[in-house]
Amino acid sequence: MVSAAVLGAQAELYRAFRTRGFKPATALGIIAGAAILIGAYNRGTTALSFALTMTVIACFLWYLADPNREHVVENIAVTLLGVVYVPFFGAHVVMMNALPHGPAITICYIGIVAASDIGAYAAGSFFGKHPMAPAVSPKKSWEGAAGATIFMFILALTVGPHIKPFTIGTALAVAAAAAVVAPLGDLAESLIKRDLGVKDMGTLLPGHGGVLDRIDSLLLVAPAAYWLIRVAVF
Repeated sequence: MVSAAVLGAQAELYRAFRTRGFKPATALGIIAGAAILIGAYNRGTTALSFALTMTVIACFLWYLADPNREHVVENIAVTLLGVVYVPFFGAHVVMMNALPHGPAITICYIGIVAASDIGAYAAGSFFGKHPMAPAVSPKKSWEGAAGATIFMFILALTVGPHIKPFTIGTALAVAAAAAVVAPLGDLAESLIKRDLGVKDMGTLLPGHGGVLDRIDSLLLVAPAAYWLIRVAVF
């Protein structure tokens, strides 16, 4: 499920790049993304370093073989951005699930990010007056971010300690990390969409845009949550 969502989101991102005239090595990027996800499942963090290194080398070979060789730097850059931003970050969900109590940890990670979205929407709708980044995403407000943080901390205090392997301290630590990184996930995708001049990354989910529009916060929170849990819990 993670692989299907991640690779679908990566394909949407490459499609959006092409609308602005970029020419990412889409096939190479998708294959590299699949390799990263499979490697993370089988070999963990070691595979991430190896797969990303091989992807960079493969990008140079790809454009060396391209007879046109126009705008090589920017096309390599958008190809690698698609690999790192989507499957590389998403692979941390795969590794999270492989930890002891992995399914419970993964559900908590998804739940805390969902709580961030719910809290931000509710507080922003009622109290939002001060935009966080009006030039990038006018609807994101500081009041919404505060509401998201409060909601996540309430869940961390009330639900977190009842789910192994979390304690009150580690549950609050994960909530604090999500409070910082989850809004950045929304703003990062909004920054890309604003620069590309697109409203949504895709149309797969009517009324919600594409897959990447739904998992943008999950992607950025995944590495932070994975390493925090590795350090603080295990």
